[in-house]
Amino acid sequence: MGEVTPSLAEAARRLLRSEGGILEVPENYYIKATNIALQINDQLPQLINEPQVVKGVENQLRLFHEGKLLFLIGGDEPDLSTCWIPVFDNDFDTSWEVLSKQISDLLVAGYPGCIGCAGPAATEPWDEKSRREIFLAGLS
Repeated sequence: MGEVTPSLAEAARRLLRSEGGILEVPENYYIKATNIALQINDQLPQLINEPQVVKGVENQLRLFHEGKLLFLIGGDEPDLSTCWIPVFDNDFDTSWEVLSKQISDLLVAGYPGCIGCAGPAATEPWDEKSRREIFLAGLS
């Protein structure tokens, strides 16, 4: 799980920076995702629209904003503009738990309105290609 944790942190940051996105989750995660959207609404009252949660396909979690896929957990490898978190050994539950904790921790810290609260990685440009090379190398 450690090799994908930075990508899950980037997915959490993308979710919190994108007002009014669509969070597509498996049906059995719908209530949990709705609770996260409510938490975002409570913690970031300056947002006009928290993410809209909709039911999607099993073992995939996707965030769309203005028609663009911002992150994908599970599923097939998308283009490099999407933050992709592959699900190894059908470990979707663990990915969900790490993502949820990242979101909660960032909200408590005041992200995205704070300076430096998301750690040094949040201020650097995201390098999706390098991240994929790291975790895909672990498969071979």
